[in-house]
Amino acid sequence: MKLYPVKDGDEPVWVAALAHETMYGYVPNTGKFHDNNALRNDFYMERDFSYEPIGSAEARRLIDDVLTPFDEEDFDEVLTEWRADAKALDPAEVLSMAAGFNP
Repeated sequence: MKLYPVKDGDEPVWVAALAHETMYGYVPNTGKFHDNNALRNDFYMERDFSYEPIGSAEARRLIDDVLTPFDEEDFDEVLTEWRADAKALDPAEVLSMAAGFNP
């Protein structure tokens, strides 16, 4: 598993985890990583955001200190879906799986 800060300009808006061509994005509102096909499409095709590999320690720092929750009103529908996501990944598991990757 590889980790990436997903940046819009200089600002990280996601921490993403790529595993076997599935892209997961960390959602501060849920505290979990969720399968995110839009991020996958951006990573492989569109490149509206920038991606640079990072290690688990930097991903943890971004999760804990930098990322801000999504606006509950503006993102109410997708947040409802993410909160109901039975396949969400715990950050500790994701960061542990990625620990062997050295960017």
